[in-house]
Amino acid sequence: MTEQTTDRRRRRKGLVAWGALAGVAALLTTAAFTDVARLNIGANGIGGADSTYNIQVGATDADGRFVAGWQEADGPAGVPIALDGAESLFPGSSPVEVTIPVRNDSAHFDSSLALTLVRLADDAGEGRVTDDDYLASVRFSVHMPGTSLDAAAVSASDLTFAEVQALALNDLAAQESSTVRLTVRLLSQADSGASYDDNSLAGKGAYVQAVLDGTSI
Repeated sequence: MTEQTTDRRRRRKGLVAWGALAGVAALLTTAAFTDVARLNIGANGIGGADSTYNIQVGATDADGRFVAGWQEADGPAGVPIALDGAESLFPGSSPVEVTIPVRNDSAHFDSSLALTLVRLADDAGEGRVTDDDYLASVRFSVHMPGTSLDAAAVSASDLTFAEVQALALNDLAAQESSTVRLTVRLLSQADSGASYDDNSLAGKGAYVQAVLDGTSI
């Protein structure tokens, strides 16, 4: 046997051995345990029915008086509420007031709360016309007791109509209820320093909507 033939056989054996080792390596590479984990985000999804944000006020009867229960009152027309003594205000008379129940009906969201007074559109046919001098003579006071999120009460006195714009009240936790007391009085000319006299306000009036505005926090 020649030396050349012997070398060829050695090379073939080496190639066969290398091929066998490569096959074993391939088996070791592809033969492995596998597993997978699948997670649905959020126990009840993201958002959903429990993510509703909602502010409510006390329910009212046909006379606009607050009764047990709650209502949305979020339509542009608003819900009439009674203000006992409003028709008998005169310059310098005792103030009148109404206490408005309010709650954060949200299941999970805390809420800010603010009060804004809006002048209702005149409707002469319905006898609803706001007199500028009369409205300028009205003063508003606002009180809200402390809540679980804001311990100190909010009190603001003798504000003009223009000053009750996004007036910050106390925050409400989810499902927390509270009250907002609105007090109204009509200044005399001696108190207001107006150029018009008190008698000029007789038979006049103002038509105002209170807007309780909340934001989830």
